[in-house]
Amino acid sequence: MVNLHYVRKSNFELWSTQESNAKLRSTTSGQVALFVGATSGIAFHTLTKFVRLSYRPKAYIVGRNPERLSEIIQDLKAINSKGTYIPIESKISLLKNVDAACEEFQRREKSLDLLIMCPGYLKLSRQPNNEDGLEETISLRYYVRMRFIHNLLPQLTASPSARILSIHGAGYEGQLKEDDLELNKHFSIRNAVIHTATMNTLALAEIASLHPTISCIHSWPGLVLTGTFDRLTENWYAPLRVLFLWLVVPLMSLVSPDHVSLQETGERHLFAATSARYPPEGVKDPPGGGVALPEGVEVARGWDLNEASGFYLLNWNGETTGDAKLLEEYRKRDMGKKIWEHTLEVFDRACTQK
Repeated sequence: MVNLHYVRKSNFELWSTQESNAKLRSTTSGQVALFVGATSGIAFHTLTKFVRLSYRPKAYIVGRNPERLSEIIQDLKAINSKGTYIPIESKISLLKNVDAACEEFQRREKSLDLLIMCPGYLKLSRQPNNEDGLEETISLRYYVRMRFIHNLLPQLTASPSARILSIHGAGYEGQLKEDDLELNKHFSIRNAVIHTATMNTLALAEIASLHPTISCIHSWPGLVLTGTFDRLTENWYAPLRVLFLWLVVPLMSLVSPDHVSLQETGERHLFAATSARYPPEGVKDPPGGGVALPEGVEVARGWDLNEASGFYLLNWNGETTGDAKLLEEYRKRDMGKKIWEHTLEVFDRACTQK
């Protein structure tokens, strides 16, 4: 597919992220990272940047295709031969497989520094509920991610510089169907985006408040041309599919104010995952708080608009995003706690029905 990109100014210039990322090799060593949904696209490019710019990195890559995992491992070794790269084969659309992947990681590691997640895909219609009783696209965008966090909290809290990055829909929060959080009755593409974005935000905020040594980030990557549109249109009538992929999508990238290339999104998400701009609430100083800030760059404001509050909603350019009025309403209602309690109830139900 044509990957058009144009140059535009950002409130937070790309050179700042590149300057910070260049310091990664000299300021950190042997960081342990787990990448979920990184066999292609945004997270894959974040993974390759992490490997290229780190000193002796240790990266675990979760994926369902053993051939693709093998290719990735060989590519990473060619990029940085001093790193360690471990594939974890798992079809994570089911929570029991998430549990197995976490157990495999836990057998090898006592701590985890970076948990970077970007699983999911688009569908125009609701998919049948899976064995967990969940619609698959919603599960991948929310429940699967939270299951990884829930299982790996002992390893994350054991790290002096733990960071969780969920790449999805920051800034697209909205009103929830509170009596139908799984969208069994009110599913639509719009509702699915709003629900999974809002629930990611509220759950991550709760996790950050409960674990102040962990920095949590929910990001919106912008319009990045990955394989998402190919999968979305795979069953379309051939001429319509060609028209959409070769004309509509490139035109969208030309007119979109937040179109970002794969290379740039990798740079920006590596910065989000490692910079002192986004420290945990309980760890302000580098190296625990991340790579020291470039000159002229300030610590970011969290979702509550306070500096260094431990949970950050980021737009494609690394700036704070979100509807302040709506988020304040959710904070007053303690919705983060309610969403996390709902999530644990879903986990209990899904695990007991197996």
